[in-house]
Amino acid sequence: MQLRTEQQGEKNSQEILSFRVERYDESGNRVQLIPVEMRGYGMEGSISDGDSVRGTGTMKSGTFRMNEAQNLTTGARVRAKKTVGIACAVLFVAFCIALLAVAIWVISHAPS
Repeated sequence: MQLRTEQQGEKNSQEILSFRVERYDESGNRVQLIPVEMRGYGMEGSISDGDSVRGTGTMKSGTFRMNEAQNLTTGARVRAKKTVGIACAVLFVAFCIALLAVAIWVISHAPS
């Protein structure tokens, strides 16, 4: 397990959780070792060495990009946060209000 941070621009950074998952067949033999990455603005939940996990995501360049995992050992839900949080929500609401104000102004000043 490795957690690192990559800088994106001057103010934003992204956390990358990297680990490997051992895949086993029905007989208990290890059949595949899969490199996994979870990327986001933060991580929720936890995974430790030796935990059994089930995850969703896509393969990219030989690495499984996991969006969300269920830690089968502890029952925890593990996910990478995809938004920067409240700042994005405030900006989105401000943009919608400005757009609505412009629409109202255009409608009220339209020739009759």
